[in-house]
Amino acid sequence: MAVVVPAFNSAGTLATAIESVLSQDPLPDQVIVVDDGSTDDIAAALQQFGTQVECVRQSNRGPSAARNNGLARARTDAVMFLDADDFLLPGALAIRLSLLEEPHVAWAHTEGFLQDQEGGRRLFSAVHPLPVECTDGRIFHCLLCRNFISTDAVIARRSVLLEVGAFDESLRWMEDWDLWLRLAVRYPVRYTPEPTFVVRCGPGTLSSNRDAMIRMRYKTLVKTHHLFPEEVAAATPLARQSVAEAHNWFGYRLASERRWHEARVFLRNSVRLWPRQGRAWWLLLRSLIARSPKDPPPTRPDQGGLASPWSSQASEMG
Repeated sequence: MAVVVPAFNSAGTLATAIESVLSQDPLPDQVIVVDDGSTDDIAAALQQFGTQVECVRQSNRGPSAARNNGLARARTDAVMFLDADDFLLPGALAIRLSLLEEPHVAWAHTEGFLQDQEGGRRLFSAVHPLPVECTDGRIFHCLLCRNFISTDAVIARRSVLLEVGAFDESLRWMEDWDLWLRLAVRYPVRYTPEPTFVVRCGPGTLSSNRDAMIRMRYKTLVKTHHLFPEEVAAATPLARQSVAEAHNWFGYRLASERRWHEARVFLRNSVRLWPRQGRAWWLLLRSLIARSPKDPPPTRPDQGGLASPWSSQASEMG
């Protein structure tokens, strides 16, 4: 197994993370730390581990690029990721490897803990509840509603991660959820309620970026619908409603700016997925009769435009 640890200005916590990995039985085949352009002394924090740890340095490109860099250097079939602020519990690697024993299992995840600054712990599933019907097997429809899997929780086959495109380096938030969705649409998952990791929570990390997190949530869902329209259309009503709400978020904002041509793409997708709504229908009808100076000339779906909204509108709204 290879353990990939992205690190950015985390010299103060990195040693604890690495110690938790190197105390496992069995030991991992590789421990790869990717220094994502840190300004603190990551090399000094790793010096005590000698050749047990491979350290790679790159310019600051974000956690997705750092994880992908480590993934590209992995030489094992099984790969997992551990953030430099967090650590593994005893027995973590043995538990996870047991989940991949069957040849057809492509990926798996486990329970873990969230730890506050005073050392108090809560189960990850108590904060991010795991849907009862999505413990094992096909979980794509559950993941369309929300993310309930930590990056620290997952073990996967390297070949499968590369097949689905690994982490999207254009994303700075929700990059793990985006990857789980691409995995889940193709492969069933295995799960165990045995805790294997601890996430150390810093003060105000989520709330300070709340607007960006909301925007990236909806952007991730619209992207997923663009990639897998048939699978989203076949998902449960609750999952389709979740994706419809993402389209509405973009559509309502564009409509408020009278960018009707762009808004109607999102609004059409919304009402197709979730017809039982009022505001989206009203704005869609208005967009069909309204024009603004910002509107481009009408384009047939087979000429682009309406057929592929993700590449233009979503990136512009991001």
